[in-house]
Amino acid sequence: MPELPDLAHVEAKLRPALTGRVITDARTGDPTVLRLMIDQPLADALRGRRITSVDRRGHFMRFGIEGDRVIVINAMLVGRYRLRTAAELQSKKDPRALGLALVLAGGDELQYVDDKRMGKVYLARAADEGQIPVYGALGADVMSPAFTREAFGALLRKRRDQARMFLMDKRALASIGNAYADEILFAAGIHPKTFCNKLTPAEADALYAAILSVLRHAIDEIARRDPPIEDKVRDFLSVRGRDGKPCPRCGTTIRAVRVGDGDACFCPKCQPAARKLFVDWGALPPR
Repeated sequence: MPELPDLAHVEAKLRPALTGRVITDARTGDPTVLRLMIDQPLADALRGRRITSVDRRGHFMRFGIEGDRVIVINAMLVGRYRLRTAAELQSKKDPRALGLALVLAGGDELQYVDDKRMGKVYLARAADEGQIPVYGALGADVMSPAFTREAFGALLRKRRDQARMFLMDKRALASIGNAYADEILFAAGIHPKTFCNKLTPAEADALYAAILSVLRHAIDEIARRDPPIEDKVRDFLSVRGRDGKPCPRCGTTIRAVRVGDGDACFCPKCQPAARKLFVDWGALPPR
């Protein structure tokens, strides 16, 4: 799924390209992804209105629309954004999985495409956007200046679950996904099954620092490479997606373990278990 660093790149590219542009039409190839919270058809609600802002909020993208309206998109697993020029669109058919197309004055289009149709596109009045599921209950923005060590500590003290589950709780932290939860725990040297209430003060400090450093490095690296906004760049990650490969730090085989609803990739040596687990990952032979 597109995660915070990916969406930071989308935000950086779309904000100057879209802000101030007038929407001349709107359409969808799959109405099941739309959530209309306004008593008007999609095109009628947007036609002739100017895009006033483009912002990432957690794992959502928010497009402010003239006249107290917003489009909020949760891309979920595979949703992606495309900005197409009028020339590129000539004689081309819509993608099969087109969730939303905003036609702009001059003929350019912003497209949201979702091959699995799991994402959601909300059109609402700005006064009602707090009613959007999850979006209205997002936790602390981890890239905000307000996300201080003290604010992080206040959240951590309330937790009795495992560290990876805490990192991925969107109502606590907005927003960290599977890939960067693994990277953050690796950078902090914390096993993904470590319980939050068992972290030492030094480990809590390391976890907070890792959130900031890992995400900042990823944002900077993606910006440096400047890929198309529909692409996800992950080949610089240390552990995520590298199950069975050597740890870049110590050479130990990276393992994957079930945590909650997903798998966590980690290094058994760099991230030793703080308690006895059913499997001693460090004792297993390399693959």
